Amino acid sequence: MLGSGLGTLTASYIAGPHLQKIIGVFALLVSAQMALDLKPKARREIPGKPGLTLAGLVIGWASAIFGIGGGSLTVPFLTWRSLSMQQAVATSAACGFPIAVASTLSFMILGWHDPLLPPHSLGFVYLPALLGIALTSMFFARFGARLAHKLSPRLLKRLFAALLFCVGLNFLL
Repeated sequence: MLGSGLGTLTASYIAGPHLQKIIGVFALLVSAQMALDLKPKARREIPGKPGLTLAGLVIGWASAIFGIGGGSLTVPFLTWRSLSMQQAVATSAACGFPIAVASTLSFMILGWHDPLLPPHSLGFVYLPALLGIALTSMFFARFGARLAHKLSPRLLKRLFAALLFCVGLNFLL
């Protein structure tokens, strides 16, 4: 949670166009990693408390800057550190909500008095987008889950990589 607070603070100091480019490059890198199935082999042990604390800070920080769920970074980190996929996913799920809440509250507080924000904003959180995304996500989540079960995991991964590639290019252009 502390890392996500630091990430929102970092993001608030980066000019919008620069932040957009950073997010675009990140999306392209994740797309390439997924499309090429690049991943380090699990060879290491779980770090002690200082190592996990540092990992949590970095994951929370990056999650806030890139606007991604902590699971996008937590699961790969924990599996790289030799945790089973089930344990990594479960641990990530438990960490995701506090990271999201801390990031959201931090973005709301940091942007609270920004005069350049459009109406219907709570700090840097734009409420019409929040409602639109949340409502359509709830409606289409069931459809997406059914589609995901019908497609092969390899095809699904490649399609998601292609989507991320398009998103990344859109952010860069």
